[in-house]
Amino acid sequence: MAWFRKSAISLACLSAMSVISGQTVAAEGDNKKDKKPEMEIIEVRGIKSSLKKALNDKRYSDQVADMISAEDIGKLPDENVADALQRVTGVTINRDSGEGSTISVRGVAPGLSNVTINGQSQASAAGEGREFSFDAIASEHVSALQVIKSPTADMEEGGIGATVNVVTRRALDFKDDKTKVSAFADYSELTEKTEPRLSAMISRQNEDQTFGFLLSANHSVRTLQEDALRGWGWREYSVEEKDGAVEGGEVGDEYSYLNRLRYQTGTKERTRTGGTVSFQWLPSDELELYWDVLYSQLKQIRDETYLETRFPAGNNKTGKKVILDGSDSAVINQNGTLVAAQIDGAQLFNSAWHNEETTKTVTSTLGGDYLLSNTWELSAEVGYSHIERNTDDNIRSFAQGDKPVDLDYHLDGRFPVIDYYKDAKGVIGADHELLNPGDPDFYTTKAPNLRVQLFNIEDTKATVKFDVTGTLDGDLFSAIKFGAMAKHQNKTRIKNEAFIKKFEGHNLSEFPGEQVTGLYEGSDAAVSSLSWRRTDLFKMRETALADGFDLTPEPVPEFNYDVTEDTQAVYVRADYDTDVFGNMPLRGNLGVRYVNTDVESKGASEELDGSIVDRTLDNDYSDVLPSFNLALGLTEDLLLRGAVAKVMSRPSLSDLSAHRSVNDNGDGLIVIRQGNVDLDPYRAIAYDLSLEWYFDEASVLSVAGFYKDVDSFIFDLRHATVDLDGNDVEIIEPTNGAGASVKGAEVAFQHAFDYLPGFLNGFGVNLNYTYQTSDADFNREGVDNSFGMPGLSRDSYNAVVFYEKDAFSSRLAYNYRSKYLIEPSGRQEDVVFGDDYGQLDFSASYDITKQLTVSFNAINLTDAEQRQYAEFEERLYENYIYGRRYHLGLSYSF
Repeated sequence: MAWFRKSAISLACLSAMSVISGQTVAAEGDNKKDKKPEMEIIEVRGIKSSLKKALNDKRYSDQVADMISAEDIGKLPDENVADALQRVTGVTINRDSGEGSTISVRGVAPGLSNVTINGQSQASAAGEGREFSFDAIASEHVSALQVIKSPTADMEEGGIGATVNVVTRRALDFKDDKTKVSAFADYSELTEKTEPRLSAMISRQNEDQTFGFLLSANHSVRTLQEDALRGWGWREYSVEEKDGAVEGGEVGDEYSYLNRLRYQTGTKERTRTGGTVSFQWLPSDELELYWDVLYSQLKQIRDETYLETRFPAGNNKTGKKVILDGSDSAVINQNGTLVAAQIDGAQLFNSAWHNEETTKTVTSTLGGDYLLSNTWELSAEVGYSHIERNTDDNIRSFAQGDKPVDLDYHLDGRFPVIDYYKDAKGVIGADHELLNPGDPDFYTTKAPNLRVQLFNIEDTKATVKFDVTGTLDGDLFSAIKFGAMAKHQNKTRIKNEAFIKKFEGHNLSEFPGEQVTGLYEGSDAAVSSLSWRRTDLFKMRETALADGFDLTPEPVPEFNYDVTEDTQAVYVRADYDTDVFGNMPLRGNLGVRYVNTDVESKGASEELDGSIVDRTLDNDYSDVLPSFNLALGLTEDLLLRGAVAKVMSRPSLSDLSAHRSVNDNGDGLIVIRQGNVDLDPYRAIAYDLSLEWYFDEASVLSVAGFYKDVDSFIFDLRHATVDLDGNDVEIIEPTNGAGASVKGAEVAFQHAFDYLPGFLNGFGVNLNYTYQTSDADFNREGVDNSFGMPGLSRDSYNAVVFYEKDAFSSRLAYNYRSKYLIEPSGRQEDVVFGDDYGQLDFSASYDITKQLTVSFNAINLTDAEQRQYAEFEERLYENYIYGRRYHLGLSYSF
């Protein structure tokens, strides 16, 4: 029957939870009583229509949720799924080579949000966590995105931040057959390359609309370049009399100076190929069957080279000096940062890296809905998600410079600037020879090394679930739902390696590659006129094989892990729909979910005597997760929304690993790194309250507040040094720490100025701002700028101005996030922060005919740079530039 002809488009008009459970929203309650309405066909074209549709979804949802709808077949407002999600209040994104990859929602780490495709939870190719990388999905396949911030009992657990559901299209979305093809040319400023992006979709259905299938495919090649300065950690050192005069520091004062500085450049060539297949069949008025499959393959070839300066290890244990004897140039600022000095004994390194890896994603969902009676419905689904990331080739090499060099070092604003000298042996002056550290003559006597590493990461999820829904005729409760789910997940990581520590009889001059020049041109950073030759890694490998070296990668068992997680869940949920205080409509749901988790972890343990022992560890725990959602219509256009729920997110699978590695750093201390299968999950109680005023068509002003009381966080803990078998040992392992809270507020405004005269009535705005804070304790002594939880930006906002008139539409969008904590204990145990970041994008399209559209997009118009720093802003950790990108293309539909 027609009521069962659900599709990605019609589902996007329902509540976000209805998308996942297969039910309709309370606004369609009349249709539940009459089971034979006509199927609603919605075809979205244009920015205003897209915003109106997404706003309608939000308004009639029974939960706290935000929606994004594709403007047209195969076209999101942004060309990258993660970039589109960053327009949602409370969502910030992390970028990989300038493209959006993972997301954080309401101040929690990416791995603490659950990602589903058509309601099916997804596996992760990340080596360490559960975070889902959205660059695995081509935007052409997406119909809608839902960011569900308050859960219901029938939703799969795992999203402390949110659940993000990606909706793909089905054939019966459309009133008739559809075909669309698109071709784009993508241009990157840094690489100066123009590359193709192609997509196609075909949708067919029979005459009586009881069967349909949809096929879509995409292929693109995109080469991205990133230039970087990388600080690679800051060391602490005490001022001593032998250091000479130090401006801003007294004898005994501690200061921090760079451990290493890298000048780095590289390219990533990404070839993305994928497609979807969807079948729908309505064999009777009581039954609907569907099968959805999504496949994506991302092939990435990375070539990178860098020059590295390693500052001398000036610490009190070795007695080595950092500052030249007699130097009066050293300056230490109020933060204890060495901002200027003349330094002797620095080492140079020239390195290269070639990496080829392939990530394959397969998601399949087979399900159906059966009408048991006029009031009861049975839904069942079998889901499968598999992600595999394989290293096809991975070669690294580096060579140390022949002799140490002396440095004249200072900070230019927030960037280190270094001049290089040979054998200064005293205060550097004009008489000393200025050097280029990339000169090949510096790398003629020290033998290079050569390393081949191969990685394999596989994550598989298999899910079976069923739901039973009954429609009620009571004055309060409108529906009752109950169901069960079982899920099996297994994630493995394997590393194989071959290593030539000294390639004796050879040096870098034998393997010259392309010349590197013009590094960081156009950047805020002042960089010396550096140039160097890349290393021809393929020739080096061929030579090594010809010399008889064995480069067959061997297993590194102490790095590998194999974690299996089995969960079983049952739930009950009741929907209510009534009037209160006379004539105020009140709707929502309440329910409870029970879930049990069993973990088995296998790995190799490296013992202190060097032996490797296989071990298997296990753990289990259970959770009771109640939830409550309400939406109260104060007036026809004013809506009060509230929610409270207990939520949880499981530890990253790598943290649960049974592997253990031992490292003897040579100074009498042995460091052991290991996983911890006994970790408890992140658990929290989440509160939401919002007021939404729908004051005009496609217009809203909303204010929301949220509070998450998190019981426990997981972070790496260094256990106090203990005596184990007569050795001094320090153990580093993930541990459950003290709880904390995350709280914040969101403001959103959307309006189309249709009432303005003339051409002005084509303008509109979509604005939002999020403020969030946390009392998570990641502070370190002397650091006064901790921002609480990793990934939490205190301020983030989006400002979108759009114009749409007749066949023309355009959009100017600016996205901003403030500083945020990345890592409480990074290299040299630094507290690492991400600096604030803002990006301006532009898009425009023109309908030449109803079928033919030309589009143009410009990404990162302000040429923003992505920066990280260690504890204080002047301490550079990493700084990347990616340049601007432009896309021009045609789309034809019929």
